[in-house]
This record gives sequence, structure tokens and C-alpha cells, in this order.
Amino acid sequence: MDFFKAKLITSLLAFGLVAGAMAGALLYYRFPRYYPGWYEGILLFFLALESFILLYVESASRKAASRQMLNTYMLTKVIKIFASIIFIGAYTLAVKENIKSFILVFIIFYLLFLAFEAFLFMKIEKRIKKKQQ
Repeated sequence: MDFFKAKLITSLLAFGLVAGAMAGALLYYRFPRYYPGWYEGILLFFLALESFILLYVESASRKAASRQMLNTYMLTKVIKIFASIIFIGAYTLAVKENIKSFILVFIIFYLLFLAFEAFLFMKIEKRIKKKQQ
């Protein structure tokens, strides 16, 4: 793994752990009724999914033209949505308790990781532009 990939994954993991700890502490101490039983599962789901997405996008950026990168970004969004629906469905079928708080926390994490993912994609695009010059 090259330095750039390692830097992307490390920044993603650092963001996820810090944001997860802060959100978890806020929910646990301030809003305990919204703290779902699978809080750590939600965080691990997003950390794993985003890591795979970043690795895929970064490896695709080495071979693809800019038009193909747009398709790659869109494909990752579709994969993220379907994986999220499957994860929420599995929770709903298996656990069947605190579904509203689970979905609320899940949406919060989805939006947080979406924003950070856009930031990292911007870093990948800057690297592509820099290589092309």
C-alpha cells in the first residue's frame, strides 16, 4: 500500500473514531433513550464500508479518465445506499427493538461519513490533477 492510500485510510479511521466517540458520549450521557444497542455496530459498519470505498476509488483513479471517475463516484454512492438498506433491514429483522433510535443514529453517521467522504474524494481529485500536470 502506498503512502497516499495509507494516509486516506488513517484519516478516515481517525475521523470515524473521534466522531464516533464524541457522538457516543453525547448520546450515552445526554440522550440515553436514543442510544441504540448496536451503536458500535453502526460505527464499525461505516468504518469498514468507507475503507473499502476509498480503496476502490483510489485504485480506480490510477487507471480511469475524469469521465470514468464520475461513474466510479456514483457507483460508490449506490453501493453505499444498498449496503445501508441491507444493514438496516438486517437489524430490523434480527433485533426488532429501538428501531427509531437506531435509524436516527444511522442517518447521523451516514451524513457525517458522507461529508468526510466528499472531502477525501476532493483530495483524490487534487492528486489526479497534480499527476496530470
